[in-house]
Amino acid sequence: MTRHHHFWTVAFIMTLLAGGSLALAGVQGSSNMPVTVSASHFPAFLPHPRRVGIDYPLIIQMPTPVHLSSLYHDITLQPSESFLLFRLSPHRFTLQPQGFWPRSTAIHFSLTTADNIAKTVLDTDDGKILQVNLSTQSMGAYQDGNLVRVMPISSGTAPRWTTPRGTFYIYRRVLDDHMQGGIPGTQDHWNVRHVPYAQYIYGAIAIHGAWWNHHFGTPRSHGCIQLSTKLHNPHPGQVADNAKWVWDFTDIGTPVIIFGQTPRDSATVLPYPAE
Repeated sequence: MTRHHHFWTVAFIMTLLAGGSLALAGVQGSSNMPVTVSASHFPAFLPHPRRVGIDYPLIIQMPTPVHLSSLYHDITLQPSESFLLFRLSPHRFTLQPQGFWPRSTAIHFSLTTADNIAKTVLDTDDGKILQVNLSTQSMGAYQDGNLVRVMPISSGTAPRWTTPRGTFYIYRRVLDDHMQGGIPGTQDHWNVRHVPYAQYIYGAIAIHGAWWNHHFGTPRSHGCIQLSTKLHNPHPGQVADNAKWVWDFTDIGTPVIIFGQTPRDSATVLPYPAE
């Protein structure tokens, strides 16, 4: 299964640092307040949510450029876990699990240099994982290795808007989003307000509620993974609130594994609601 750690970790970092502050990527429901990131004379782990998913990347800020190989020797984890380092800039690195972090564990990180010791702790959740099967247009939620819920989805339509396959992680959460994209003046343009429970996993691709969709189980999107939602739905009566359930279930850093084959006879993209 393809992993997209490094490429989308860069997107994650750019989102976090937009505007010169660490706002935890607009994470609604996070206990963390925005923290200004400024230059430091000492190495540091940048602020993060205390509780994270098992695929969460840590960000390291160094006061001076360092070699990647030497940084490996300066970092220790307790309990000991295998990790990978990637360079984002001469002064900034990302530290990611080789695989996933152990579930329900407080992982202590130390970065020791000649002048300072930087420390931080990640508390991982209880092994929450989302698995998206494009072939069956369904999502399975796993906790502590057990399947706890299966939900119908609508993924991107084939062949133009096929949802990418691979292993990703949630890097941004927006409770009430405004989504825009595509080519203006065509049916492939969208400008939709009040998209609920948006959780970004790959660039502009997100898991989110789609109150205008009533055909789950069939590809209908421009690449996003759509779930049913009561929020903003004009007919919420018997609608399963799957998007909210997934929002409450996941954390920043929750892995999302996408596999299978989008049906080739999938329908055209569902029209978006008018403004």
